[in-house]
Amino acid sequence: MEFVDIHCHALFRVDDGAKNEEMMKNMLRAAYEDGTRYLCFTPHFKIHEFDDENEVIEQKKRLDRRFKVALTYAEENLPDFKLFLGNEVMYHNGADESLYTKKCNFLGDSSFALIEFSPNSSGFEIENAVIRLLRKGIRPVIAHVERYSAFVKDLELISSLHESGALLQVNAGSITEFKHGKTARFLKRIFKKHLVDIVASDAHDDSDFPPCLSNAYSSIVKRYGNDYADKIFHLTPLSVLLNEKNI
Repeated sequence: MEFVDIHCHALFRVDDGAKNEEMMKNMLRAAYEDGTRYLCFTPHFKIHEFDDENEVIEQKKRLDRRFKVALTYAEENLPDFKLFLGNEVMYHNGADESLYTKKCNFLGDSSFALIEFSPNSSGFEIENAVIRLLRKGIRPVIAHVERYSAFVKDLELISSLHESGALLQVNAGSITEFKHGKTARFLKRIFKKHLVDIVASDAHDDSDFPPCLSNAYSSIVKRYGNDYADKIFHLTPLSVLLNEKNI
């Protein structure tokens, strides 16, 4: 199985992920050794943290420079490892405009965007955001859906968003970490109904939160079978990066 990780904070010195170039290289090696062959860097993008347009431009240039370093390292040391550049976009009023005007990055060169919300965002806020994005031709991939209280409380909401065209992503660590409690019960329900489209690492470092997917994959295979596991760890995330429309 070749894993596809579309949510990873391994690009160095651009957010709260990899602190330096060496940590980034460690994270890339860990992902590769674990079986990942496609990885999209998704540094945080929060438009309210920039004072003006120039800062946004400078950040995009910084991302491009760091990405070139990563590409060179992978080409020289990790055969058949394909890297992509995106952002994890914090949604707020106007965030869809930032995507539409390319102030931040989609997932690779696709029309899919990784979107996160405040954990306490209301169902109405999330639903309205998804509608706005879809109307602009942007397919939202909702990051770590297990973190949002509105989803945990209302399975019909998450099912409705799934039907509308949003893709739902779960963190690999949540699958292996939460064995009991509200989050574990929520994950069991959405996996059982096949509402999860993608599992990704959301890795932030090379020790506590490394970009490893194999343990979570084995757990999903055991509980829900190979076909579904292959779909959410490989087929669907790869289709996102390749910008396939029939997802």
